[in-house]
Amino acid sequence: MDRRKFMQTTAALAGMSIAAKTVAANAQMSMDKDSEAYWKTIMAQYKVTDEFINLNAGHWGIMSEPVREAFAKHSEFINAYSSFYVGHGKAAIPSARNFYVERGEILEMIAAKLGVRSDEVVFTRGATESMQLLISGYNKIEPGDTVLYADAAYYSMAAEMRHLKVHRKANVVELKMPDPASYENTIGLFEQALKDNPKTKLILLTHMANRTGVVLPVKEISAMARNHGADVIVDMAHSWGQMDFDFVDQGVDFAGFNLHKWIGAPLGVGIMYIKKNRMLDIDTKSSKGPPGNDDINNRVQTGTMNLAAVMSVRDALNFVDAIGIKAIDKRFRALRHRWVKEFIDDDRVDILSPEDPRMHCGLTSFRINAHKDAAALGRQLLADYAINTAAIPQLNGIRVSPGLYSSLEDMDALAAAIKDIVNKMG
Repeated sequence: MDRRKFMQTTAALAGMSIAAKTVAANAQMSMDKDSEAYWKTIMAQYKVTDEFINLNAGHWGIMSEPVREAFAKHSEFINAYSSFYVGHGKAAIPSARNFYVERGEILEMIAAKLGVRSDEVVFTRGATESMQLLISGYNKIEPGDTVLYADAAYYSMAAEMRHLKVHRKANVVELKMPDPASYENTIGLFEQALKDNPKTKLILLTHMANRTGVVLPVKEISAMARNHGADVIVDMAHSWGQMDFDFVDQGVDFAGFNLHKWIGAPLGVGIMYIKKNRMLDIDTKSSKGPPGNDDINNRVQTGTMNLAAVMSVRDALNFVDAIGIKAIDKRFRALRHRWVKEFIDDDRVDILSPEDPRMHCGLTSFRINAHKDAAALGRQLLADYAINTAAIPQLNGIRVSPGLYSSLEDMDALAAAIKDIVNKMG
């Protein structure tokens, strides 16, 4: 096979892989999406180890088989064509594929899902990088201005906010989230903070807290911040792909997303969003030329990314779209409810996200009140019950984050394990 044919057939093979599996998923659409029979057809499209029950999808997601197979094909293509794919191959071979064309098409898909312009989104290597670029690049802070964040923020984003004291001479204020949190007292926390700090210029919001799963009322806080002359930068690492929400309706001008958690793309891919008319409020990178341009690409300098991972984002989006975000949101809530309901009236166990449906989805944490070592409890769940979770030492808690490959039986096993542990503790 000559090289031109190889380029075309490699693309076709990858397409056949995702198409075949997506058609299989679509064939189940006539089934009741609330039924476990339907979800077993989805679970069957994941290869997951049977050595333990994996309830730590919050660290990163598992690719479905269609995505994993497409990723392998994309890797094969990249390995064969190397820099030709990102160079000037089209000039010499008009039928040649080009990374920048395909990347643009994928960004258009993402923008359409978010309801924004394609020139308002750019690839990064994850939400952490996106948020660090936004926070450190936000240039409207004058010495003495205040920046706010809550202790629910992911540690690296919180560190970037603290660095604004050095980088921008800002007054940095950390807020303590209410415990237990409610819709009203969370809004009240930020409302009071804005009153107490009239020079507030920037607020970091975490849409879904990575440690507890608590969902902040971003829309309400964003509007309130705007009325006080402050901006918000929102970490949506855990919410997009897990929850059904309207991004544009949140009123957000700056946000960071992961694609390798709940969207199910390969590791190392994220998105940064900047509203077009706010582009100049985020600094360009020094390697990208002088300030004053409004090209979002000039606010990122990742070096060479994993091109096959970027190409696979299209396949991941196709897979989740075949299921539908409304069904995914409902499924994650059902998985959460399956185990949480066992402990709502059990004062030996605290559930660390509210029952208010506006403030949770699938990811949720718990603590056993009599158990004082979260790391040891996590090890116990894995060693004695073959359940993999994430210990949250700051809260003496355990984070539970199921994936689309999780079953109701998995959640029953978790509930049984927690009950067994608390019963043995007396």
